[in-house]
Amino acid sequence: MSTTSNQGLRYNAGKLRWSLMDYKAMEPMIRVLMFGSQKYDDHNWKKGLDKIEILESLQRHLAGMMNGETHDNESGLPHIGHILCNAMFYSHFEQKDEGLGGLAD
Repeated sequence: MSTTSNQGLRYNAGKLRWSLMDYKAMEPMIRVLMFGSQKYDDHNWKKGLDKIEILESLQRHLAGMMNGETHDNESGLPHIGHILCNAMFYSHFEQKDEGLGGLAD
C-alpha cells in the first residue's frame, strides 16, 4: 500500500476518543477518591460495593445539590465529586458483572 502522506497510518476507527473528555471536570471526583483513600484505603471500593448502596449515595448527593447545597458535610468536598465517584463505582461493577473486561482489580 502506498501513501503520499508523510505520516504513518493509524487505524483508529471505532476506538475510544479520550480527547473528548474534560479531565479538569474530573478533579472533584479525584478529590473524593483521595478522601476515601485516607478514610479507608487505596482502591478499597474495588473490593466490592452493593449497587443499591451506590445508587442511594449518589441520590443523597444529588438531593443535596437539588436542595441548594454545594458541599458534603462529612468530607467538605463538592457533592458533584461524590456523584461522579458513585457513577464511576456503579459503572465499574456493571461492566464487571457483564464480563466486559479491561477492569484492573
